[in-house]
Amino acid sequence: MAVADWEARPADDEYFATRTDYFRQGDIFRDVPLGYPFPADAFSHTEGNRKFLSGPFDAGFGMLLTPTCSMAAQGAPGNYAHSVRAIAPVLPVAYLVEQEAIKIGALPDLRERDHLINYMYIPAIETAAMPESLALLYAVITVHHDYLETADDEDGESRRIAQLSQPAAIHLKYKLTALFAGELFSHADFRDDIN
Repeated sequence: MAVADWEARPADDEYFATRTDYFRQGDIFRDVPLGYPFPADAFSHTEGNRKFLSGPFDAGFGMLLTPTCSMAAQGAPGNYAHSVRAIAPVLPVAYLVEQEAIKIGALPDLRERDHLINYMYIPAIETAAMPESLALLYAVITVHHDYLETADDEDGESRRIAQLSQPAAIHLKYKLTALFAGELFSHADFRDDIN
């Protein structure tokens, strides 16, 4: 898919909004365990012209990918149907460039159109000390819901640091469809209503 085929992503100041008390697809969390049960001889893949980081990653930021409708208990608003959550590791852009997973020449188009199919651009969240980052959509891991609820530190606050605004939540659906269906639709083809 050519860069010109991608619609512009939402502006940085339009990415986040508190929309619900319950968790929603696209929520960003801190201190999430991002480990994988990898064999001892696992490595980062560098075949061809691209490099993909495969972890295991240290605990850090993660984006919830489990669809909101899948988590919600039907007929019991505010409750969850199951405890399995799909999370994409969220790593700093600078680290991904340093590791040569992202080419420095791709950054201008990435910041404007978020055109890399395997990743989703996430603007910095200064209040959580999260730099400009990318969610590794190809590297989904599963965690138990309880890992997302409350941090282990003294403040007892939720690990959730941000919720996507409606335009950014639609952009996430746009990105997931491009990755998993191999097809680009328009942002106008998606909705993200609060139910």
